[in-house]
Amino acid sequence: MKKRNYITVLFVTTILLTSCNNADASKSTDKGDKQQIINTDSIELTTLVRNLYEWHETKYRKNGFPFKFTTPSDSIFIGVDWDAYEKDMEVFRKTNFFSNDFFIKHRAIALSVDSSIKQASIEWRNINDGIPIWDTDADDWCGCQDYPDNYWKKMILNNFKFTNDTVSFKWTWDDKEESQTHQYEMKAKKENGTWRISYIEGFTYYGTVAHYNKIMEPHEKESSR
Repeated sequence: MKKRNYITVLFVTTILLTSCNNADASKSTDKGDKQQIINTDSIELTTLVRNLYEWHETKYRKNGFPFKFTTPSDSIFIGVDWDAYEKDMEVFRKTNFFSNDFFIKHRAIALSVDSSIKQASIEWRNINDGIPIWDTDADDWCGCQDYPDNYWKKMILNNFKFTNDTVSFKWTWDDKEESQTHQYEMKAKKENGTWRISYIEGFTYYGTVAHYNKIMEPHEKESSR
């Protein structure tokens, strides 16, 4: 009887150990699958970002928003040129680089710029007076003024933070990790199974109507005296 009990205990113990090992193996497999997905996403995102910046540097060098003038020869702009803007957005859409969210945010910035220009006095709207306050004086795509040649070829993405179908990350063109002083934030969203850019840090340097009013306010008060 004792021998039978011993065999029963051994049999149950074996089952328990096997179950635990299977559970551990399953967890390990799940972690491996998840890591594989992240690695695949990071490769896809790196390709997307490099292609985006190669396109910007070699095919679409524009920055800022197109200004509308009463006549082509006029130096006084009166707002955003929406016809030119829509043509630019059509170019953007054909690249398949950008998400719906990107276009919504981009248009919101354009509307703020347009509204602010329309409220500004003429002295702020002469294109011959230098860089207007509605221009960031930097490259919209990186918020930078200087960059190495063909930098997109050596761009490195890091600090990935995945949340459902979105991801935030940073990119740099620095070769050495310890010298990554140029870190630019971006976000992407997965649409129909493909990653699309939804946020570019450089575009956040544009202000709201209130922001531009604060810039102009001291000068406007001085001029009214």
